[in-house]
Amino acid sequence: MDNKNTLIIKPNSKRNGLFLLTLGLILMLICFMLNLAYWHLFKLQLTALMLASFIVVLIGYFKHSEPSISYKITPQTITYYHRRGKWQINWSDIIRVGVISSEIQGERVRLPYIGIKLTSLEPLATTVTPRLANKLLHEQQELCKLAVQNSQLTIAQAAIHFDGFKTKGSLLKGPVGAWLHQSKNLNLAYGYHVYLPEGSFDRDTDQFVGLLKQCHAYSSQYTKSIE
Repeated sequence: MDNKNTLIIKPNSKRNGLFLLTLGLILMLICFMLNLAYWHLFKLQLTALMLASFIVVLIGYFKHSEPSISYKITPQTITYYHRRGKWQINWSDIIRVGVISSEIQGERVRLPYIGIKLTSLEPLATTVTPRLANKLLHEQQELCKLAVQNSQLTIAQAAIHFDGFKTKGSLLKGPVGAWLHQSKNLNLAYGYHVYLPEGSFDRDTDQFVGLLKQCHAYSSQYTKSIE
């Protein structure tokens, strides 16, 4: 961690965003100029080139629009930032961190996620934003489908539930409640509640897992030192 006990992680998914956006716009400009001169001769080719340019622009735009940081790590908390919102977890609420793997066509394969197992889902209920919960709810459906294929979850468990999630204080409905319900079931399948996508960190999976484990251990020592 830096001198202020804060570590900033930038997402890999943001890399080359500005380059792709600029490249796509240049290609679209070239297409426009070629259309003026050669449209009547190469309609199909120019149409394909225009579509490819537009796709490059879209990819560049979405990459460039990602937050400049994906995680902020302090001795007390880890915060995840996404263009749809954020969540925050106290290190004291984390049991373990690890790599996610599953059976695919008879082979044990690593999945593009790092898992976090929590003592309780209660803290997430108050820190996750509804828009982010809704996004993660649908992104993590692939994990649910894979768990069903491997008989780790039933179809009913893998389905999205909007009937609410019970906490100590209330019944949470909407996307937050549905995501917490999904997180609870994914823990049954993979042993973790929260899933960090591979593109959200700036190093390989093993290195980031090692970093998070170090931060988890450091947090315990730091808490004892200030008590």
